[in-house]
Amino acid sequence: MRILQVHNRYQGGRGGEDRVMDNESRLLRTNGNEVHQFTAHNNEIGRGFSKLRAAIRMPYSKAGARRVARAIATYRPDIVHVHNFHYVLTPAIFDACREARVPSVQTLHNFRGICANATFMRDGRVCEECMHGSPYRGVLHRCYEDSALKTLPIARTVAYHRKRQTWHDKVDRFIALTEFGKGKYVEGGYSEKRISVKPNFSYPPDPEWRAALDEEGAGGERSGALFVGHLLPWKGIALLMEAWRNIPTPLRVAGSGPLLNLVTEAEKHGVSHLGLLDAEAVYREMRRASFLVFSSVWYECFPLTFIEAFAAGLPIVAAKLGAAEDIISHGETGLHFTPGDPRALAEAVAWAAAHPEDMARMGENARRQYEALYTPDANYARLTAIYEQTIAEFR
Repeated sequence: MRILQVHNRYQGGRGGEDRVMDNESRLLRTNGNEVHQFTAHNNEIGRGFSKLRAAIRMPYSKAGARRVARAIATYRPDIVHVHNFHYVLTPAIFDACREARVPSVQTLHNFRGICANATFMRDGRVCEECMHGSPYRGVLHRCYEDSALKTLPIARTVAYHRKRQTWHDKVDRFIALTEFGKGKYVEGGYSEKRISVKPNFSYPPDPEWRAALDEEGAGGERSGALFVGHLLPWKGIALLMEAWRNIPTPLRVAGSGPLLNLVTEAEKHGVSHLGLLDAEAVYREMRRASFLVFSSVWYECFPLTFIEAFAAGLPIVAAKLGAAEDIISHGETGLHFTPGDPRALAEAVAWAAAHPEDMARMGENARRQYEALYTPDANYARLTAIYEQTIAEFR
């Protein structure tokens, strides 16, 4: 099969969507498929007039459509798989697929199609006003980067393609990462029968290195809690640090971001900052910890951290919210706590620390779940089935 992956990279470093696309590219190529990538980058926008022009074009960029049309003509794919179109490419690229008579699939990495902020978050809490009403409410609430001006072109994009029926008429199939994510998009007006569910997956570190580390750690005592992620407001860093004021269990934090100061201020409460770690170092920390703490205050879609933790046999303590509610089974592969409640988080951590044998059992269950659902082989079967179904229906 010949696949063209299309992706608009964000500004800043390599993010989760980049990793997912690259993982899928590697997986497909390993199994004998021909994969080509066409990428744009938001760094192309520039400043001043260029930025204004990009904002005006955001709902529909003919230039973006032409670029993808040229890539289709060059590579002649059997299917186009879109990961992100925001800002430079825009949903105009789906018209290019239609005109070239090539089926398209889009992975729903976030909620951008039904939310001006893409996260269903406002003022530190869940908000679904755009999904049930006008996306221009996001402008009034200054949802994107606390700016009405920056939110306006995104709200225009949501409104324009909702009215134009782009998601009904132009995209052949969507891939949601969880049943929860699928449900939200259906609630937002997308066709249920055109949304397939396929979770993310992650390649573990080098198998020989991992096997050696697993043998080294076999029978070793796990200890403490671990957080892995960007230090951002929607990751619940303030909530996590507030909860840890009353928790005697040591917490190791791997990651970087603008809220680093909250982490360093909490060092007197048993919190230590490990910095930004590579994949092997993260896996080593996951093999040392008793459990992972996931404090995110937004729905999330499918954090790769969950898969990495399950691969390492590490149970997760997370809010009963969004993807975490789908992926983590309370008492089986981890624990849930009430979203946004530092006391509930502290109580869940206290229980985990007081019941190491139960947490070890949950870790074993998590590893079994990884092997059943989140390995590259399992993911390849799901992904190619979606491609084959989409191509057959398109014909």
